Amino acid sequence: MKDKRGSGTIIFGLLFLIPFMTFSLFLIESRLLYTVKNAADDAVTAAALAALKSTNPVDIAYGEYMLDINTARETFYEYLRKNMKLDAGMNPLPGSIAAGAVYVEEFTVYNPGSYPTFCSRGTYIQNTAIHVVVRFKTRRAALKGLFGEYVDITIHRDVDNYYNLQEE
Repeated sequence: MKDKRGSGTIIFGLLFLIPFMTFSLFLIESRLLYTVKNAADDAVTAAALAALKSTNPVDIAYGEYMLDINTARETFYEYLRKNMKLDAGMNPLPGSIAAGAVYVEEFTVYNPGSYPTFCSRGTYIQNTAIHVVVRFKTRRAALKGLFGEYVDITIHRDVDNYYNLQEE
């Protein structure tokens, strides 16, 4: 006689293990992608802060100040390339988190006279600020067959250096 309990256990195990492993990989991959997005967000924020400082520091100390749009843009691109390990054409170098070209879709400088207003993504602007939207692709670590090999990441950041002591 053959024992049929083993086949039932194997089928039950497969029905349980396959979805469990897929869900586990999904959780790990989503956390990894979240970390990649945070690293890119930090790189964009640091580049925008460098661009804000591209003006005369004495002017910054007195509140409202004017940013030269071309200087701010050049400074932003320079630091974004360094922070995200990109070449001059905004393509990834070895060690970059991007898997393809990085696109700066929007770059807007808000100087006195152009605010108060809302940026194109709905953030209220009330100080000298830089609005940036960066888009790039990164490689998926797992589950490539289910969801594709790449993930599109979009970073929207509005950066100013205003600190309001009265809000605390």
